[in-house]
Amino acid sequence: MVKRKYRLNWFRVVMIAIILYTVYVCVNQQLQYAAISREIEATKTQLEQLQQTNEAMGQEKQKLSTPAHVEKLAREELGLVKPGEIPYVR
Repeated sequence: MVKRKYRLNWFRVVMIAIILYTVYVCVNQQLQYAAISREIEATKTQLEQLQQTNEAMGQEKQKLSTPAHVEKLAREELGLVKPGEIPYVR
């Protein structure tokens, strides 16, 4: 019986290495894409919340520019009264 000498096929080894590297790069890119997508969604949610807060502050600013609202706040929160009025305490 003649023993056959095993010969390494370098072409196959190189092709397998290239395929494995390509799979690694593709998986890595997909993971990075998913992380970026999650970050974008979180940023969009935060932007919407800040826009709502900004809108509420804008409405409050408009209310504070009216003398009637300022007087109401002064009476309710600060307990101020007009000259000649008697304060009523509950």
